Parts: sequence; structure tokens; C-alpha cells
Amino acid sequence: MRAVLLAAIASIGLVGCVGELDSTNTGGGDDGSGSGSGSGSGSNQPGSAEAKQAFNDNVYPILKGKCVGCHAAAGPVGNISGFVAPDTSTAWETATGFQSFTGAFTPTTAPVLLKIAAGHQGQAYSSDDTNKITDWLNKEVTWRNGGGTGTGSGSGSGGETPAQATQRLLSQWSGCMAKTNFDAANMASAWGNMTANNNQRCSNCHAGGDGGFMASVDSQLFFDVVSSNKYYMLQYFSVKLDLTNLANSKVEINTKSFLGVSTGQDPHREHPRFNATTNNGMTALNTFYNTTMMAVTAAGPTGTCGPSKLTN
Repeated sequence: MRAVLLAAIASIGLVGCVGELDSTNTGGGDDGSGSGSGSGSGSNQPGSAEAKQAFNDNVYPILKGKCVGCHAAAGPVGNISGFVAPDTSTAWETATGFQSFTGAFTPTTAPVLLKIAAGHQGQAYSSDDTNKITDWLNKEVTWRNGGGTGTGSGSGSGGETPAQATQRLLSQWSGCMAKTNFDAANMASAWGNMTANNNQRCSNCHAGGDGGFMASVDSQLFFDVVSSNKYYMLQYFSVKLDLTNLANSKVEINTKSFLGVSTGQDPHREHPRFNATTNNGMTALNTFYNTTMMAVTAAGPTGTCGPSKLTN
């Protein structure tokens, strides 16, 4: 039964709904689940202009032509992410607010490109389409990780790319995540029982991973999902890349996306408001992060605590 549920959640991790959290930095403010800026509303933050323009000019027309039928922000079909806004006034903010669309923004890990490569819904994308999306993602990676507004993908020692560094760090982090530390931090109770300002518990909506976010009082299920599905993991942890030396990159608590959701930033306007900085969930997350980081540090930059649990 658990295997069936986990399989279902793995597929849900690629979709989202209003209230889904953005897991990576957006360059200035703090939105709750990552380092960098906030989710969605980063359009006015320094450095975002080039990435936003690349999206609006080159990527949005592709999405509008091929994806709007199922993924329209005004009315997505079923439990899937509405990442295609009605027009460019909120297009970038909406799309970058969905982890299920951007992943960690690196081209080889972003769900948007993985779906295209898999022939999603029989849609045909030209090499020009793919190149435009890739170029935009590279701009996002550069900006969100302190590299200014350049377009390069960056490289580290040994020719490692940002995408490879991201996958390496997430794999190592997954291998060092321990259920004993997860339970000692009280993650399941803290997040599953956390309430918004309307007294609604997180687990009321997210116990099964709905909206691309996992918060359950079932400790084993909660741990299994966030340690094995990187899109759920990225809601709690983000990768901070050092584009000058990728070897110095690291995993951080993804604080930014929580802030964006808690204040109703696009595309999360309908999500119940909550305190994103002072709550039992963040206390537990900080404790779990610290014990996991201790294990990562002990393993060393090229070591592992154990095999990666990631399945994607």
C-alpha cells in the first residue's frame, strides 16, 4: 500500500496547484524555502530583468502555444500546475513560482525540459524551442546564484557544470538524510500539525503531497518522500551555487519560498497566510538541517554518508 502511495506522490511531485512552494532563490528578498530572493515577486529585484525578459520574449510564447490548454493559471486541468499566466504582466512571476516547472533551474534538472525530452502529451518542440528555454534557465541560474545577469552556465573545477554540481549535492544530501535525525528534530509533528492563520493544519492539504509540498504526521511517509523525490526535497532545501568555484556550493534551507507563499505572492494568492519565520516547522527544519549538514561535513566534499535515496 505504501509503495502504491509513494508512486502516486512521485508523480504528483511533478505537478502543483495554488499554494505550491517555490524552492529556489530568486535573488533579493527571502521567501521561505531557499536562499536567494523570494518566490514569484522577484521581478523588481536587482538582476532579474534579463532573466525575466528572456522568459517573456522567448519562453512564454512557447508555453502559451503548447501548454496553456492544461496549465492555464486561471484554470489548470486537474491537479496540475497552472504555470501559464494569461499574459506577460505576471507570466514570469507565475511560472517561476512552480517548483514542478523550474526544479532547481539548471537545464538538465528542470522538469520543463525533462517533460519536453520525454515527449510530454505528444507535443513536438523544435531545437529552437529547447535552446530558448535552456538559455533562459541559464540566465536564471546565473542570477539566482550571485553571478549577475550573464548568460553563461558556469563551470567549476574538473569541468563540472552547475547542473552536475546541483545533482551531486542533492544526491549527497539525500544519502546523508537519516530517519533518526528526522524524528529527533520532530519534523512530522511540527510540519503536519502546523497551522495557518485560519487554523487550518498543513497536513489537511499536504499529507499526501498535494500541491507539490509534503507535510504529514506520518513520519515514515514524510521522510521517504522528501529524501527520495528531489522536487519535494527542494521545497525544504535548496542548492546555493558558487559559480566562481562550484566546489564551494552547498545545500541550504530553502527559506525563500515559504515567505512567498505565506504572504500570498504570485502564484500563491489563495494560500492561507502564516508566519513563515517563527514556527515549530522552521525550528524542526533547522534542527534537521544542522544534523544532516554535520553528516555531510564529516563525509567530506567528495564523500557520502550512504547511497543516494533519490529516484529522480
